[in-house]
Amino acid sequence: MSRSYLTVRGETESVTEIKRSKFIATIAHVEGGEEAENFVRGVRKRYSDATHNCYAYIADERGSEARFSDDGEPGGTAGQPMLEVLKKRGLVKTAVVVTRYFGGIKLGAGGLVAAYTDSVVTAADLAEKVTMTECTRFVVRCSYPDHPPLEQALTRYGAKKLAAEYGEGIESEWCVECEKESEALALVEAQSSGRVRAEVTGRSFEAL
Repeated sequence: MSRSYLTVRGETESVTEIKRSKFIATIAHVEGGEEAENFVRGVRKRYSDATHNCYAYIADERGSEARFSDDGEPGGTAGQPMLEVLKKRGLVKTAVVVTRYFGGIKLGAGGLVAAYTDSVVTAADLAEKVTMTECTRFVVRCSYPDHPPLEQALTRYGAKKLAAEYGEGIESEWCVECEKESEALALVEAQSSGRVRAEVTGRSFEAL
């Protein structure tokens, strides 16, 4: 069975006010630790005048590359609770920064945990979620007459067209769930009566 993971699409922001403190949660999809760190730096720069910019992220699909920071809040009141929300929601390749503008009223440790947790929950609820599935990528090179029936057959089978180039013939790139690889390749050959064969080019995670 193909591996899959849940992440968010793009970047989403939410704003919550608690006892005069403003909490801005920014959640985004990231591809690896470097991108996650760049995202955190970018949000911190955007809100460089804030009291705190706490963050948490899970940068890989397996959930092993996880980091968090309280950014000056009392230990355990911000970053760790934020990370727990990502884990409970099953979100990976996802980073979140919660920016706090202090409003003059202290919340206490329990209040801070609740505030940072609720901020991430709100942003995660607003964000568009997408399931990414491990797929086999393959290329189909065919004539113009062969293309429409091949495209229809592959689409009906559940394959997704990623790109196409049009020249003397048509070269299209497709992906399909890994366990459907053999059947998809056989379908191309059968649909074209042996005139066309698909060439496997690799694997990647795709939104089907």
